[in-house]
Amino acid sequence: MGMTSLLEIRGLHVGFKIFDGLLKVLAGVELAIGEGERVGLVGETGCGKTTTVKSVLRVLPIPPARLDGGEILYRAQDILKMKPREVRHLRRTELTAIFQDPLQALNPVFTVGTQLRDIVLDSLAAAGQRLTRKEITARCVQALAETGMPDPERIMSNYPIQLSGGMRQRVCIAEALIKSAKLLLADEPTTNLDVTIQDQILRKLDELVEEKGMSVLMITHSLGVVMDLTERVYIMYAGTIVEEGRTEELFARPLHPYTQGLMKSVPKLTGEGISKGIAGRIPNYLEPPSGCRFHPRCEHAMPICEEERPPLFSTGVNRRVACFLYQRS
Repeated sequence: MGMTSLLEIRGLHVGFKIFDGLLKVLAGVELAIGEGERVGLVGETGCGKTTTVKSVLRVLPIPPARLDGGEILYRAQDILKMKPREVRHLRRTELTAIFQDPLQALNPVFTVGTQLRDIVLDSLAAAGQRLTRKEITARCVQALAETGMPDPERIMSNYPIQLSGGMRQRVCIAEALIKSAKLLLADEPTTNLDVTIQDQILRKLDELVEEKGMSVLMITHSLGVVMDLTERVYIMYAGTIVEEGRTEELFARPLHPYTQGLMKSVPKLTGEGISKGIAGRIPNYLEPPSGCRFHPRCEHAMPICEEERPPLFSTGVNRRVACFLYQRS
């Protein structure tokens, strides 16, 4: 993707030391996000999506986590080599995140208002600016109102436990977007909500991101969300990127056998019977399969798939797939 990438992950390997040995979770993840671009990262539960986000934010607990190679470049600076002070500054000014579970993300002992004000104060301090308490409160109320929260003034004095799941998630979105960050990492931001609320919140999030001109990495296992909200998408399987392309193109013509299986697994509204699913299960990270991690479940597996890890072969503009079926001889 050349030099215009805002964030570029190259060959990222992350393991977790456990009693039985080393879980090799991320195996050479490659991913890039351009300025103002919305990118999806899709994969089933347990494939390493959250580990990827936590690596970017440098919030993985080390140990048990272990970085075994790779770079995470933000504006060409390697986050993995930054001093803790530099990482903190980056989180205060450039990066922001929305996590899966708002109950874990919010502090139960402080009101919503206190938590929002603290974020504003912190980002103002990082930018060397000051506002009066009244201006800060007004900004917090406005941020809540922007997420479609009913009666934001009252919500400011509530504790997280007094709010519904949807309202808590709106608070988390307000927290993420109240500072003027450049890159939003949204890790399954609506998993715990019912579908109608989920749709409202994602549309709102999309609007706000558009207004603020942010870049987004949207992490999800919902193909519908990715279709609606991203321009480009990466498909992840067992800690490896297996395919990348423009969202419409990839959905119209999935190339990797795993992606094809994933698309077939989506239930059809026309009721054409139950979807097939993919035989087998995600591999054990203690002893992941040799070569391509998908080969034990793949109907096209060839001898080379067991021996070598397929690189991402280019099959067109911005279109790459990690599968020996696409190797140009």
